[in-house]
Amino acid sequence: MRTAKKELRKRMLERRNRLTEREVSEASRAICRMVRESKGYRQARRVLFYMPFRKEPDIRPLIESAWAEGKEVVLPRAVPADRSLLLIRLDHFDQLEKGAYGILEPPANPDRMVPAATIHLTVVPGVAFDRKGYRLGYGGGYYDRFFAGEGNGVIRLGVAYPFQVVDTVYPESHDRKMDELVTGESMD
Repeated sequence: MRTAKKELRKRMLERRNRLTEREVSEASRAICRMVRESKGYRQARRVLFYMPFRKEPDIRPLIESAWAEGKEVVLPRAVPADRSLLLIRLDHFDQLEKGAYGILEPPANPDRMVPAATIHLTVVPGVAFDRKGYRLGYGGGYYDRFFAGEGNGVIRLGVAYPFQVVDTVYPESHDRKMDELVTGESMD
């Protein structure tokens, strides 16, 4: 199974890397619109987002909408030592800095840290998702640990391009399903 997951991850990342900027932009707009229309997002007051990396769906317009709507925006900061996530409130993009993996993250400011139990919705990227809602990430297990621990009760909304939805991502016992999956319009 490990080989199958590794091969699927490689295939999906290669396909995503071939996307043009126009395809990323168009699909990202559709994804942002669909997330904004979702019940979980409309009801959430504090949302854990992600910063797009390597042609992941660009949800920065969604983050800007959240600020405009008075929602509290939270971003993760990776802690490689134990592969955990710090949750940090963000008020504007210029607070970001490059983190351990080159992804833009908020600085680890204790005054801006947010308890996982207070997050209403998590918008989650992935390398692939299956039709049951399971997610394949980069392999670090950060989100798996978060959802298995402090983030267990948080609503999980996965976002992906249509081609990233496959029959199976070979889930394991520690994997947690997304509550909802949002894709952009078909790019095939």
